[in-house]
Amino acid sequence: MKKILLMMLICGGVLSASAQDSTNNTMSTTTSPTTTTHKYFYYPSSNVYFDEATGNYWYLDNGATTWTEVQTLPTTITVDNTARVPLEYNGDEPWKNNASDIKKYKVKDNGSVKMKTQKKDE
Repeated sequence: MKKILLMMLICGGVLSASAQDSTNNTMSTTTSPTTTTHKYFYYPSSNVYFDEATGNYWYLDNGATTWTEVQTLPTTITVDNTARVPLEYNGDEPWKNNASDIKKYKVKDNGSVKMKTQKKDE
């Protein structure tokens, strides 16, 4: 009888330890940060970004030298009837790439946009 009881205690201890290990394994999952890709439009002639999902504009406020997000642009900035370039950006601050966007999308005298392409090494 003592042997049976001892065997039951040992088996119970092994099963309990196994169950705890299984629980710990399922709880120790790692999560990676996710970034959302947004579709923006860039207006090179006005240096303005438009977030299609929110309907917000980003423009450089020259007086404060900071980027400002608004639903309606100031009357001094117009984007109607100007060329725009679709952009996909991971995050919600598309203006962080503004220096490269200015270089990449040049505005011609006729208002059209010339996209600067990168040369491939051959």
